[in-house]
Order: sequence, then C-alpha cells, then structure tokens
Amino acid sequence: MITYVLTEIFQSPAKVLVNTVNTVGVMGKGIAKEFKYYYPEMFTEYQRLCERGQFQVGQLWLFKKTPRKWILNFPTKKHWRQPSKPEYIEAGLEKFVNTYAKNSITSISFPMLGCGNGELDWAQTVRPLMEKYLKRLPIEVLIHLRGKDPFPPEHRDPVVMRMWLRSEPESLAFTEVWGDLCEIIKNQKTFFTLDKKVSFTAEIITQPQSGVKIESDGMANFVPEDALLDLWQQTRSLGFCMERTMPSGLDRYAPYIISLLANLAYFKPIKLSKQDARISSWAIGLRLMPREQKQIPSPMQVIERV
Repeated sequence: MITYVLTEIFQSPAKVLVNTVNTVGVMGKGIAKEFKYYYPEMFTEYQRLCERGQFQVGQLWLFKKTPRKWILNFPTKKHWRQPSKPEYIEAGLEKFVNTYAKNSITSISFPMLGCGNGELDWAQTVRPLMEKYLKRLPIEVLIHLRGKDPFPPEHRDPVVMRMWLRSEPESLAFTEVWGDLCEIIKNQKTFFTLDKKVSFTAEIITQPQSGVKIESDGMANFVPEDALLDLWQQTRSLGFCMERTMPSGLDRYAPYIISLLANLAYFKPIKLSKQDARISSWAIGLRLMPREQKQIPSPMQVIERV
C-alpha cells in the first residue's frame, strides 16, 4: 500500500530512505546533496562505484552501514546535467520489486522520482509508474510530495537531524506508555477530539478489567488495556497509527483514542485522506516520534493512501 505524505523524507519513520542519484558520482543538488551531508561515508562508496563503472541505470545500491536507516540509491539519470527519463524510473522500480524481499525491506520512503531537477512530469508520467509497481506490494511505501509542510519543525538543526538519523530506534515498552497515559488522564479529565473538537471525558478503570472509560454526550465506552497494548505493538512496528490500521473494534473509538494518545510526547498528529483516489475526505492519525529528539522530525501530513 502507498501512503502519500507532505513532509521531507528525512523525517520518515520508514526503515529505508530512497536517494535519487546519477551514475557519474555527483551529489551536488537537491535531495542527493542532503544525503551526501548526512551520510558522507555512503557518498564516498557511491562515488567509487560510479568511477569504476559499477553502478548503472536499472541497478540499485542499498547502503546498510547505519543503525537506524538504510539508504537505497536509485539512479534516475546518467549524467547530472541530463534530465531523467521514464525508462530509467521504470527500470529501477522493476528492480526494486524483484529485490525488496531479498533485501529484507519492510518499509520505505520514496521522493517523487525524477521530478524537480530531473524535469519529469509527476502527474502524467512518474506517479502512474510508481503506483503501477508499488501499489500492491505487501510493505509500507511512503511517497513524499513536494510542498509546504503543514506541521513545520520549530527549528531544523542539520547537526541534530544527522544525529537523529543515525540513532538507534527507541524500543518503548507498553508499560511505559500505559503509565504515561494514566498520568495524563489523572491530571486532565476533559479532552477534545482532534477532528471535530467534540468534548469527552476519560477515566482509568481497574476493576473488573483494566482500561479507559470514555464518555461523550451521555454515551460511555470502554477500551481495555489489552486492546491498547495491541494498538501500541502495531504502531511501534508501523511508525504511525490511524483508524484503518487499528486492531478490530478499536476503530469505532478512533477519534477519542487518537486524541488521548496525541497528549503523549512521542506522538504527533498527521492528516490523511480516507479516499484512495482523490484528496477529498480528511482524517487525523498519529506519527510515532523518538523521545530523544522530540522536536526534530516534524509530523507528516498524509495526502492519500492508494
């Protein structure tokens, strides 16, 4: 499944980030220039491959020598002075489809391949190609669109971003999450849903079953602690949560659960479209943030899922 997002690729929760490159060993513009800064040892190896003629269009090079992220170098042009070509994009996508499983890739973030400096048309050429090859893959695929981030970071320190990209992902136990949630509910009885600003109350219940009692407009609902455990395990794996990814039964209470979890320091809101083909109906989900750098990656605005 593809998720379209409005945020820069370096803020992605995906394990693999795609770097669009040429085959002559130059990373002088655009996203490649940033990858060169964040991963200088990757650039050095890439340059050597190009100089030896060992990296061509239709090939992909996966750089795994960092603990947090892997970088998939994807040639979209031969020389940096030349524009990208649709056949280069298609050759790389076909290669990816045939090799992602062998390389143990379970989540990946793509930029708009060959657009920008590559001069290809996104709507007419590149998007149809990317959807053709990536839409039905059984992994999480994020495509980052160019545009203004609706949730910009308070500051963007390149040095701190570099540290975050190289850090080990945090493994947060559910007992910590549950404790944090209990503390928030203890200190704040009334909450508002993030989408429609509907007020509701929340209360921690311990008997006969542990969980959260949610009441709104005279209607009471109970969310078991065990169900929240399932949700946390799934969210920790995906990097984000939304109504359609919630375990069965929890989706009915999605606006309330998302609003409660948004109060935790390691969750930030994202917007997404419920429609598969058109940006017409919006919902709000959450993105999991590493606690060690709360302000560096900004939340993602999800445009649509296809």
